Amino acid sequence: MSREVGKVILWEEKQKDYLKKLYDLQFIPRIGEEIYINKENWRVTRIEHDVEVNEVNVYMELIKKMKLEKLSNS
Repeated sequence: MSREVGKVILWEEKQKDYLKKLYDLQFIPRIGEEIYINKENWRVTRIEHDVEVNEVNVYMELIKKMKLEKLSNS
């Protein structure tokens, strides 16, 4: 039984450069889930699945930035 390898690309929200490419990822993160990658904590904001090329795009935002903004506004 042949199995196609799906590509998962992790993107920073509103950026053009990807953070990381993964192949054949067993579990796709859910929206709102936190991920530790590149020595920082990220939160998944949206997920797009491109069936034609068997690719999943996961968009994330840096959690630290949000916490710093909240502290500076106080």
